[in-house]
Amino acid sequence: MINMITTILYALLAVVSLAYLADYLLAWNDDPKEPPRLRARIPLIGHLIGIIVSGPSYHSVIRNDETTEIYTLGILNYKLYTSVSTRLLPLIQRQSRALSFRPMIQTVARKWGDANDETDRLFRETDLITEFSHVMKTSLAPGPQLDEMNMRMAQRALVDLDLLLGDGKDKKIKLLEWARFAITQASSCGVYGNQHPFLDDKVYEAFWAWHAHLSAHISGINFDILSHGYHARAVVFAAHAKYCTSIPPDTSSLFLSRWQCLLSAGLSVSEASKQQATLPIGMLSNTVPTFFWTIYEIFSRPALLSSIRSEILTFAITTSGPRHILNLTNLKTSCPLLLSTFQETQRTRHIHAAIRKVTTNTLLDSGKVLLKEGNYLQMPGHAIHYSQSTYGPTARDFVPERFMDPNLKRGGADFLAWGAPPHLCPARQFAATEILILVAMLVVRTDIHPAEGTEWEEKPGLEFADPVTVLNPKRDVEVVVRVRGEKEGGWEVEMGDWVS
Repeated sequence: MINMITTILYALLAVVSLAYLADYLLAWNDDPKEPPRLRARIPLIGHLIGIIVSGPSYHSVIRNDETTEIYTLGILNYKLYTSVSTRLLPLIQRQSRALSFRPMIQTVARKWGDANDETDRLFRETDLITEFSHVMKTSLAPGPQLDEMNMRMAQRALVDLDLLLGDGKDKKIKLLEWARFAITQASSCGVYGNQHPFLDDKVYEAFWAWHAHLSAHISGINFDILSHGYHARAVVFAAHAKYCTSIPPDTSSLFLSRWQCLLSAGLSVSEASKQQATLPIGMLSNTVPTFFWTIYEIFSRPALLSSIRSEILTFAITTSGPRHILNLTNLKTSCPLLLSTFQETQRTRHIHAAIRKVTTNTLLDSGKVLLKEGNYLQMPGHAIHYSQSTYGPTARDFVPERFMDPNLKRGGADFLAWGAPPHLCPARQFAATEILILVAMLVVRTDIHPAEGTEWEEKPGLEFADPVTVLNPKRDVEVVVRVRGEKEGGWEVEMGDWVS
């Protein structure tokens, strides 16, 4: 027995020693111009474990020097270059070919869209990605096409608000669950038209079941042993195949332009419909938690809630008889505290690391920094948003007025909630409009408080496994929604003179 234990201990010691030796040998080949390597306590996989366990805070924890602008995390035989510097961002952006986002799009098409070999080849070897990105940006740019999407979205949002509040009685709901449903229905009406796939409860539930497995599916580290995620995806694929056989006339320019682009590139109808089924991932994944946390941050601060409510009632709402009208132009141009609170929610809750593949050896910063081909570069928004050198001594605090105060405000390269230029989220106008409409309606029409106790939890646990830019809470929050009697009657949304 003792001999067996001794043998096991020696074997473990040998494995650990080999791991440290391998880690040392991999670092031995580092070029002096490469970003300095930050060592993990566990060789080879320590940084991977740290990112999984600590989530977005890992990049802040591991930095031992606030002045370090870029460093290297070694994960097995790969290097993950990590830039936490807004000074380097413009230099990185100029290298869009050498530091490419295209491999990420190709991976999504293959892993989430289940691209076959021919579709994969088209994404890799033709101009499909360039054309696809162009039609996305064009369809979602401010103008009549986006206005149509916004109006369908707004009308559906009002339906779900009326379903929640219509009888005037207090309602106990799970806040994330309701936010997920409301955003899914409103967004889908905007993008697909009023007869969209997610009206079917089975398709709706299947999408969110698939969504829970997205990280595993794209990483290849797949714990979906029973293939629940893939079965759920098949339901979403089938619903989109059915939808694409008879696309309704009120579908958005976004959906139609993507569809025509895919078919023109040479994809079969079945392959194109599968790629279209990935659209709601981008449409819903980040809008839901951003909406959730904006509600959470506002309603957990009574004084802030009162100020935002007064602002909206004064500048964005008009009443005509029994009808109350929310003017979207005024909401976006005359309610600075609401907008600032929304942006501050994004700043403090954003965790996404914009990632690029290094496709060729690349020099940055007048040749001082070398990034080697085949590795990856990431720019973690959390580390930049929480940097005191960027956002000052209150960087770690939630300051609702931050984006109203010229002494506190940061913008441009310092604000990465919508991505890192030139790859900004093309749907940012649509998503922001949706969130602001729903938040404004809840602020004016309801009081919301936790169902258990009187205090909102200060730092709820977060779900690190989701492939999102804003993390969901680890557990849902039960709240009571109470209708305010101040603005009873019918509601509508008007665009006003402003174009999306």
